[in-house]
Amino acid sequence: MRDLAGTVLEPTWLGALTPHRALCAAGHPCSPRPGDVQQGRGLCMACRNDHPGNTARIARMKATAEQAFRARVQELGGTVVEPVWLGNNHPHRVVCRSGHACTPRPAAVQQGQGLCRVCAGNDPASCEQAFRARVAQFGGTVLEPVWLGRDTPHRILCPAGHQVTPRPGSVLNGSGMCRLCAGKTWDVFYVVADDNRGWIKFGVTSGDPAHRLNTHARAGFTRTVRRLADLPDGTALELERSVLATLRLADERPVFGREYYDDAVEALVLDIVDNYPLLARDRMP
Repeated sequence: MRDLAGTVLEPTWLGALTPHRALCAAGHPCSPRPGDVQQGRGLCMACRNDHPGNTARIARMKATAEQAFRARVQELGGTVVEPVWLGNNHPHRVVCRSGHACTPRPAAVQQGQGLCRVCAGNDPASCEQAFRARVAQFGGTVLEPVWLGRDTPHRILCPAGHQVTPRPGSVLNGSGMCRLCAGKTWDVFYVVADDNRGWIKFGVTSGDPAHRLNTHARAGFTRTVRRLADLPDGTALELERSVLATLRLADERPVFGREYYDDAVEALVLDIVDNYPLLARDRMP
């Protein structure tokens, strides 16, 4: 630092690979890594960017990134309508192959994330419109007054008069709208445990839960903590959602997937299950 006429501002040593606050000879605040300084990479990004050689190199990098972005958009059937290059991480106006106006970031496109949210089913307005059209196409009615998101259950009334709560993404992917019409009554709630890994798993199933529990047992969940069968319509799903909501409020996060948790939460889960109101249950501790 003395050789480069810089000043260290960091009060303590943080390690050779950790950025340290400093001032360069030109007075710019910077945060170089000591290891980089020792290897001759300099102190200050601002000073490096002002160097004629680095300016030319950065210009070449920008041109290469822009060319790659335009080539990728063309490959995907789109057209870049942004008149100037804004940078790899800034949205650029594009028209996709289907004619949708979209604003992807070049870096995201190069990482394979596609151009268009509408085509990918991630645009909220178009996703809601497609969901409502799909439900109406099969004679159903959306009862949910507002859009809750592609992966959040929405209340609907199927043509047979069942009030169910499918996820729009599942409906749009062809999974159907009504679990009752499909024979999925979801009348069983269960909790199983893998004592070797220290995990618990809870979930819902239909009819005889033996097959589902045997599948979990083969995966290591050999201890059945609770098996609540023949539950009234909708109760198992409501119980599952209540457990998930309570765990989120308790700031507990899954160790895997959506319903796999550390067994430290077992007492909390069982407290919810065992005190759930109006629950007619076949309990198997």
